[in-house]
Amino acid sequence: MPTRICVLFGLLCLASLCCGSNKPGEVLLVIACPPHPQQARSDCLALSHNVLEQQRALELAGIFPEDFVLKVHVMHELFNSWTMLDALPHLRAQARVLGARTEWIIWCQHNTRVSSLRGLLEQLRRQNPRELAFYGHALYDAEATIIHHFSNYKDPQRFPYPMLSAGVVFTGALLRRLADLVAPSGQNITVHSDFSIDASHELARFIFDNVSPDPHISTPISGGILLKSASYICSTPTSVPNRKLPCLLHAQPEEPLTLGQRRNGCEHTTGSHIYFAIKTCAKFHKERIPIIERTWAADARNRRYYSDVADVGIPAIGTGIPNVQTGHCAKTMAILQLSLKDIGKQLDIRWLMLVDDDTLLSVPRVSALLCRHNATELVYLGQRYGYRLHAPDGFNYHTGGAGIVLSLPLVRLIVQRCSCPSASAPDDMILGYCLQALGVPAIHVAGMHQARPQDYAGELLQLHAPLTFHKFWNTDPEHTYRRWLGGSMVNRSAPLAAHKEQPAAGPLHMTMGRHSLAAGVGLLQQTGLGKHLDL
Repeated sequence: MPTRICVLFGLLCLASLCCGSNKPGEVLLVIACPPHPQQARSDCLALSHNVLEQQRALELAGIFPEDFVLKVHVMHELFNSWTMLDALPHLRAQARVLGARTEWIIWCQHNTRVSSLRGLLEQLRRQNPRELAFYGHALYDAEATIIHHFSNYKDPQRFPYPMLSAGVVFTGALLRRLADLVAPSGQNITVHSDFSIDASHELARFIFDNVSPDPHISTPISGGILLKSASYICSTPTSVPNRKLPCLLHAQPEEPLTLGQRRNGCEHTTGSHIYFAIKTCAKFHKERIPIIERTWAADARNRRYYSDVADVGIPAIGTGIPNVQTGHCAKTMAILQLSLKDIGKQLDIRWLMLVDDDTLLSVPRVSALLCRHNATELVYLGQRYGYRLHAPDGFNYHTGGAGIVLSLPLVRLIVQRCSCPSASAPDDMILGYCLQALGVPAIHVAGMHQARPQDYAGELLQLHAPLTFHKFWNTDPEHTYRRWLGGSMVNRSAPLAAHKEQPAAGPLHMTMGRHSLAAGVGLLQQTGLGKHLDL
């Protein structure tokens, strides 16, 4: 009798285990949604609605896969979650959507499109959710580049990283492993830099360096996990004609907004509404300024060259700040002061764009961008980088070489409230640090670039019409202007608007009021970004 009871009990336990294993697995679709601009937030909601509508249609037709439960989570972006790795603690702890039963995570951005939910789930069914793996549309570097920290410099074309806007699929096993690694209790991880530049490449590099294909080995010995290229994830819906497998996930190229087009309350903006403050120095007057004059200066009547020395032949306005080899914080603050004086009461100027003397840009495209933003608000636009975003004292900033666009009310606030810890502190970082303390978000613009076209994957440049590029080194800047910025060469630039001679800026005594930034001051002291910050 006892034997029969034991056998029966064993069969019941086996049946229970079998039934438990047949519970549907969770598929979590995350939409990383930036807070700005309004169109991006609208795109996030439209994507969520579209996926849920596809799910309802499949359920009504009785063809939704019974072995999956779909969850859609719109993650409204925190200041550091754009790096993705820094968003994982939020998904697990705060939002509580990444759980033990999550088999698949489909990571989307606001411009990702799911063309067939049914087809996507069928693809997931063919793959192993217990494997430590991630799938996407693979990008490769043509050469070692500074924006990727010169990673894999010996053979950069062999390291794949995902196009985030096309969508990335992670197994639950991998994402839970990553969440453990980046948790506050995580230890022994390899991070090559405190700077966040390209979230996609840095994600792929982190996985490769810190996750072993063998789940029993915590740290890879001879190389970790590489992105798996998935043919059903595409850069655009028509990237490969006559393909056997349709694109189930893809990026949606940005719809160009032509100059003068009014959409969703877009305010007509042209180059005449923008004040271009160009940062230069004496040694580059003859080398770089003529290139600007032959290219984008034709569309920029309100441009001023600010240098360490005055030069009536250009003309260049002297800032009274000696040139230094490292950061240019004092010089930039002086430029903003002098620019406000120069603008004076010119009511038609709404924006200030701060650029380097080796920055190329499209004035019409920048103007079209700005018509989507309210110039009466505190607006801070550029190519967003991050510093120590994994830490409480981290901050975002816009890198200076790509160009920084500021609304005039924000320029006035900066002059009143921000200051330099030292004259040679990095101006773009100090500016971002101050503005984050003042509650002004760094709004990322995908078309603005800190580096040259060859430093970016070509498919990325096709998604967004480029607005700016930086650096003349080892490239033909005039060809770059024609090829990528839609410009035509001119023999004569637009005449400069009248400039009223202003005295050089005096000593900088700008403060940040009563904001408590003691931790930030300590950070600047430790990292060498500056010795003090006026508070």
